[in-house]
Amino acid sequence: MKRSAKIAVAAAAPTAVVLMYIFNEQLIFLGHHLGVCTFNILTGLYCPGCGNTRCMTALLHGDFLLAVRNNASLPFLGLLLLCLYIELLFDVFGKPIKILPRKPLVWWIVLGIFGVYFIARNFIPEIAPVPIS
Repeated sequence: MKRSAKIAVAAAAPTAVVLMYIFNEQLIFLGHHLGVCTFNILTGLYCPGCGNTRCMTALLHGDFLLAVRNNASLPFLGLLLLCLYIELLFDVFGKPIKILPRKPLVWWIVLGIFGVYFIARNFIPEIAPVPIS
């Protein structure tokens, strides 16, 4: 990636976060008006996306633990993006570092853990999404 593109991404990411903070009430309002999960209605089971809207709402309210309870994938992806952003910043300033592992085996293990999580949360109430009140 060219240096100018890296600088543009490095500037755009904080701008996006600030805009999400400014418009958080509007985002929460939109989240409350999304449809329900058809897979959950038909099977009674949680799909990998179940709880994402409640997770994002909890994140916008600053409740990280509730966000993880509703769906751990969004906070995990946010953490990955933060690590990639830090790597990008260091690269822009001429000191490239690698925070995240680059070996495919690590990512296959992470995918396996999330696969087990998405199945287990259908049977373990403590890690299932919080019901809509």
